[in-house]
Amino acid sequence: MAKCLIADDSRVIRLLLSKIISKLGFSVIEAEDGEDVVELTQTQEPDLIIMDWNLPVLEGIDALYKIRELNLAKTPKVIFCSSSSDMDRINQAIEGGADDYIIKPFDEDIIAVKLTILGLL
Repeated sequence: MAKCLIADDSRVIRLLLSKIISKLGFSVIEAEDGEDVVELTQTQEPDLIIMDWNLPVLEGIDALYKIRELNLAKTPKVIFCSSSSDMDRINQAIEGGADDYIIKPFDEDIIAVKLTILGLL
């Protein structure tokens, strides 16, 4: 079973994403801050990371840079899920190594389409 790491400082968003991702056939692990994202990526080796830009301790973009520098056996797909629709921020995420960007609010159909495009469904 594919594994997804969901990182958001909002418990409600983590719960909603966990429900959607589980329904799509992934096992789910969660993180509340960017530092945990990097640590869990190393120890749990997720296939997919869905994370917010605005995370405590270490922002999502900085966590992404650190993840992309890791020497991992398999490189996880990373999708930012943020309420910011700022094009500079979206471009920075993609140029920094993110595979996609979802603007909140989202629903199950949006997540499923993004995962299909990335070859995860």
